[in-house]
Amino acid sequence: MRLVFGMAGIGIAVWAIVIPFTKIRFHLDDPTLGLILLAGGLGGVSVMPLAGLAVGRLGSRACIAASGVVMALLLPALAVVPSATGFTLLLFLYGVNFGLLDIAMNAQGARVEEMSGRLQMSGFHACYSIGTLAVALADSLLIKLGAPLFLVCVADAAAVLLCASQSFRLVPRSGEAPPAASRQFTWPNRHALILGLCCFAAFMTEGAGTDWSTIYLRFSRHLDLQTATLGYAAFAVAMSLARLTGDRLAMRLGQPALMRLGVALAVAGFLMVVCLPSGLAGILGFGLVGFGTGNLAPLIFSAAARVPGMRTHHSMPVVVGIGYAGFLTGPVMNGLVAGRFGLGGAFLVDAGLLALTFFAARRVA
Repeated sequence: MRLVFGMAGIGIAVWAIVIPFTKIRFHLDDPTLGLILLAGGLGGVSVMPLAGLAVGRLGSRACIAASGVVMALLLPALAVVPSATGFTLLLFLYGVNFGLLDIAMNAQGARVEEMSGRLQMSGFHACYSIGTLAVALADSLLIKLGAPLFLVCVADAAAVLLCASQSFRLVPRSGEAPPAASRQFTWPNRHALILGLCCFAAFMTEGAGTDWSTIYLRFSRHLDLQTATLGYAAFAVAMSLARLTGDRLAMRLGQPALMRLGVALAVAGFLMVVCLPSGLAGILGFGLVGFGTGNLAPLIFSAAARVPGMRTHHSMPVVVGIGYAGFLTGPVMNGLVAGRFGLGGAFLVDAGLLALTFFAARRVA
């Protein structure tokens, strides 16, 4: 199961590395690149309802295996597609495939967690974060040594296939929802919608740390570019550490208490970033944001599998789909708010929305 989440981390890391090469290869300006990148997120959101039906009908194990194979085929293609239009179409397909993988792997993870009788979701998501960091470092080294992007993507595709080849070890469809129930459509209930809104805030916060931390430290705290990147590094490493310890903390403190603690730490991190006029305080603040938000998504996904009156393959797409909407709209909202009130103001809006999830923490019990 941990290899599956690591496989998803590989997919995100490679995608992030392909972006700057694509901008250079097709001579794209920033607005055009932004519109093209939107295709991946739209693909992920559009597939959510169908992903739930596919997981219900075929089982999460089969969907994970199929997604791994498709991802391995698309990664090298993204590196060599000859036109910006073709890249946009492939990126949309990549988003569709990744959305299916996201639903399937979280549904499978929730089932494994249920069968084991202990919390494991934070550990699974830690493997996602570790996979992202490890592959980003390895790919950066290969590119620095002169390896062509296509060969780097081929190597990463081989790693994806290696992970996908172990999917036979996962829980089969017979251990999940009965086929008859899988074909029924269920409208999301209030519990699922609240979890989805919490996921929206969590994903939007993660997007703020990922997309804007380096920009904020470079242009608002006037650090040199190499030092400014430490803000994102602190955010990503702290998030991984939080997820490695999250399951044990959740069992000791309880899921609602851990969620409230995480929200409080993340909000405090944003306040440190905005209110203390120091580059070092900004780096430490982004680390605190990463540590605070690290366990929010795993707690929410684990709770999504236990929504009263809904089966996992019905509730998970609702929660993850609303979360994806936060991932899509978050960078846009931050940019619009920053244009009027500065990035500090945008971070305070993020902190305010995240703070509201403090009062919904009982939903993850």
